Amino acid sequence: MGEPLVIRSAGTLLDEAGEVYPVVRLDANARPELPDLVGTIARDGVGDLTTFAELRLGEGGRRFVRLISIMSTPVQATWSVDFALPGFEDLLRLAAETGGIVMSFLVDGDDGDRWLGVNLDGDALVPLLT
Repeated sequence: MGEPLVIRSAGTLLDEAGEVYPVVRLDANARPELPDLVGTIARDGVGDLTTFAELRLGEGGRRFVRLISIMSTPVQATWSVDFALPGFEDLLRLAAETGGIVMSFLVDGDDGDRWLGVNLDGDALVPLLT
């Protein structure tokens, strides 16, 4: 899995139906295969993708939530993202409420975002935030 992907920016996305979803734009320079994964999914379907959350403690007892995504089909890939608390708490609460988060994989020199929506178990995520 390697090191967690670094969040370049975070915010929300408003869809055509007026629903608001959390979004993170992730630095994928160390994992250039991840942006290509989005194209594979568009062609072959999502397949088997699971995302779960873990509460972790960093330096000085700093708390963060690590989202870990594991895909076994149509290709095998694993990645993770760390969300420092309390800084990303509101974004993660929105993810729990909507049942998902949109991830964009960015590589320097690439001219476009590659977006992937992943489902989350909101009921399992909320207790990690308190």
